[in-house]
Amino acid sequence: MKKKIAVAAALVILPLAALSQSAWAQAAKTPFTALERLEPEKTVRHVTGKDLGDTLKNSMKPGDFYAQILLSKHDGYQIINTIRDKDGQAEVHADWNDNLFVQEGEANFVTGGTPVDGKTTAPGETRGTAVKGGKTMTMRAGDYFFVPAGTTHQMLVPAGKRIKFIAFKTHK
Repeated sequence: MKKKIAVAAALVILPLAALSQSAWAQAAKTPFTALERLEPEKTVRHVTGKDLGDTLKNSMKPGDFYAQILLSKHDGYQIINTIRDKDGQAEVHADWNDNLFVQEGEANFVTGGTPVDGKTTAPGETRGTAVKGGKTMTMRAGDYFFVPAGTTHQMLVPAGKRIKFIAFKTHK
């Protein structure tokens, strides 16, 4: 009997363990789409801007806050391509710096201050509904922003607008 239960559990757990991050996001009905384009980084890899842009735009579902593609992930850094057409939450990353390179579109970027109704969502990660006491800057195509670990920040996207950016996250 124990053997049958173990086999049945394996038949349920193993397929769940094989789900990609995007499948987990869909299963959990989270308000974003996350895709992975990770490959061993031992040779040159080329993904066209058209392919990345089309993948992001086509994967974003109604109601999503954003869609993102994780392109590279290591202990000390991550590279993520993101598109969003809705405001983000106020965020604070205790251990990660954000290097943001705006590719297309426009948004307002609030930095500093404190997160309103901040809650810990994961180890070293706090999210809130807004930023209190921050400084607002406009983000435009071609701009670069550095956000040091521990700094509250929030992206605000005007209605009908969209922003596409690359986040190069570095561990402090």
